[in-house]
Amino acid sequence: MTEEDLVDLVQAEQEKPAWTFAQFAEELHHPHGWQLIAFTREPYQFGGYICCRSVAGEAEILKIAVTPPFRGQGVGSLLLQAAITRMVEEKTTRCYLEVRDSNIIAKGLYEKFGFRQIGHRKGYYCSPREDAIVYKLGLARR
Repeated sequence: MTEEDLVDLVQAEQEKPAWTFAQFAEELHHPHGWQLIAFTREPYQFGGYICCRSVAGEAEILKIAVTPPFRGQGVGSLLLQAAITRMVEEKTTRCYLEVRDSNIIAKGLYEKFGFRQIGHRKGYYCSPREDAIVYKLGLARR
């Protein structure tokens, strides 16, 4: 991901409250942050993104989103697989993320990749207020 992609990221942001241009730009330059995007080449179409951080053998997926025209086409799986591959290459041993309790599609995706529920955060999300499910993926044996 580059600064040229930030406008597409802000437009694709679905979470409420949404991350701003400045927040994505800050994440782009975070010393432990890294991001991947999905797009078609000709014609260029932005398909989605994943924002991660990794340090000291642990990783966290902060955001993942697929734009509406690309949903249901495997783009989320491609982004998640690419992120996990990078984590393994970096010798990361575990990865964490939070997801809205009602986000059945995302939960199914994470569980398909081996993430397991390890916790629950009551009232974590706002707009609307909702609990978060905390997931963990062990990477040591991959």
